Amino acid sequence: MRRVLAGAIAGSLLAAVSVGSVHAQGIVFGAGVGPTFSLEDGGGTDFHVMGTLRFGQEEGKPVAFRVDGMLQFTDGDDLIIGTGNVMYHFATSTDARFRPYVIGGAGIYADGGTDFGINAGAGAVLPLGVGDAPARLFAEARFHAIFAEETVSQLPITVGIAFYGSD
Repeated sequence: MRRVLAGAIAGSLLAAVSVGSVHAQGIVFGAGVGPTFSLEDGGGTDFHVMGTLRFGQEEGKPVAFRVDGMLQFTDGDDLIIGTGNVMYHFATSTDARFRPYVIGGAGIYADGGTDFGINAGAGAVLPLGVGDAPARLFAEARFHAIFAEETVSQLPITVGIAFYGSD
């Protein structure tokens, strides 16, 4: 299952042949890493890697859609997460470097069994370089509720780079 998810993420990223064509299609792709904090009794911290593919945002429109694939390394079976999300980007001036957003959605969580879950959180994007650079740093924190035999709550914090292309 892990190989299937990794292949799907790699295939999605490679489907956009060049950064220019990715930008022309309104597609943004990225990758991130970070800790995942268990919000259950006893706590604990795991590590995750994530690939993202964002689409559907038009110039001047605040709403976009994003598909994420995440692999969370745990002490037991690693957790494979696939989510579909809606993003809302807050209006900022064209000169603003800090661009906040909120994100939320639903997905499949697999660690030997397959469960449904929801997530919601907030983040921000910061261009790397001068002006509206094509590579941008993003950081976000999202609450995940996984509806297994008992509801499991966790908080992944992700820092990564997204590639927007250039004009």
